[in-house]
Amino acid sequence: MEHLKKKILIADDSERFFTQIKNHVKSHAFIIETTTSGNDCLKRLETFKPDLVVVDFMLPEIHGIEILKAAKKTSHSSAIGVILTCYHGMIQNYRCAAKLGANYFLEKPYQASSFFELVDLFFWGDLKLNPFPEKKHDAEIPSSPLFNRPTENSYLKFWGTRGSNPVAGMEYVQFGGNTPCLEVRHGKDLLIIDAGSGIRALGQELGTQANVDLNILISHTHWDHLLGFPFFLPLYQPKRKICIYTPVGFEKGTKELFSDMLAYAYFPVAINDIQSNLSFENLRDSEILTFGGITVSTHYAFHPGSTLCFKLDIAGKKIGYVTDNEFLLGCQLPPSQIEKHEDLFIPYEPLIHFLKGCDILVHEAQYNQEEYLTREGWGHSSIYNACMLLKKTGIKHWIVTHHDPRHTDAMLLEKKKLHIKALKELDHHCEVQFAYDGLLLSLDNLSEKKPKS
Repeated sequence: MEHLKKKILIADDSERFFTQIKNHVKSHAFIIETTTSGNDCLKRLETFKPDLVVVDFMLPEIHGIEILKAAKKTSHSSAIGVILTCYHGMIQNYRCAAKLGANYFLEKPYQASSFFELVDLFFWGDLKLNPFPEKKHDAEIPSSPLFNRPTENSYLKFWGTRGSNPVAGMEYVQFGGNTPCLEVRHGKDLLIIDAGSGIRALGQELGTQANVDLNILISHTHWDHLLGFPFFLPLYQPKRKICIYTPVGFEKGTKELFSDMLAYAYFPVAINDIQSNLSFENLRDSEILTFGGITVSTHYAFHPGSTLCFKLDIAGKKIGYVTDNEFLLGCQLPPSQIEKHEDLFIPYEPLIHFLKGCDILVHEAQYNQEEYLTREGWGHSSIYNACMLLKKTGIKHWIVTHHDPRHTDAMLLEKKKLHIKALKELDHHCEVQFAYDGLLLSLDNLSEKKPKS
């Protein structure tokens, strides 16, 4: 009778979860295989030929949405079911999953008995996509040294440090108003991360270095990280080689997305008119890339869509770069209370492990506590929750970036005091530095240099 049993493939990075499922009395009614790898999951769609796939949204190597798309296109069956799981759902991901034909959207944690109830409903033909689950707050919000000059052999230069959209005016002079772009240098090696409005000024500087090949990593394809791309001067230099690395998107391929952005309806230069030798590469979770003496590791961030953060290894120094990340999604607790709830950190353990050991963490804290009450699920961290990430990773140098466009210079200076106060409450000794357009940070001695006038 074994050949009559339905097949279930479970793709999740938690071995504890597999044990819970396999030990349940109902597990014997099915043939169940498990995997913790996105690549292996894709292979088993063809070799194991499951009737139902249960896959985590943030499956290592390949995003759950990619698995969903592949499952619905398998050669052996068009009726294969897909249940997507996650610890914290975001409405954008839910809508994309629904559009692509997911059978159910299951939030973690859940009991094995609940899991098998859904499995039975699916095989009986009665499982229907559930509405997006409403969020609830954890608690009410309570009331509320100079650096040496750099050698410039290895450095980070911030060309844009705003999130969402650029800003301008007298209230934004100190921190600047360009959206994200980071220049990474190590000797002759160069890497660019994100193509926000800040990349325009960087392109003007690079325009005189026409023989340098360029690699640009895009953390995710939201507008604030792309809108400077069409104004990047090296694109229009015929002898220039430029490679764009972007996370695999939910709806469009990398080249298609950039082609749409450069359609004549939006911009006078189409992608086929670009004179440089432009190429595109897909970027996934758990990759390691090398650009000369710069090594880059990737990891999922908690942000709508397929979003990555990066860890740079440059001459033994490690820098985490995380511009868009909602750490402890939905948590409204003050610092003194957060640590008492260890279960809050379970979904974030892989990210914490990824960032541990970094000398510097570049990470956002876009919202104060009052703002976060109405912005839960937007994909950005509150000050308290971001401070807890610094505590959990043990990192001692924090560069705060991706500033909210509504926050003036005066507001950001006040926000910095809140960061310091929260870290003190957590008993985590950490140097806090707010990024600004033009900040130059030497990696030879981890020093700061003001931009040249």
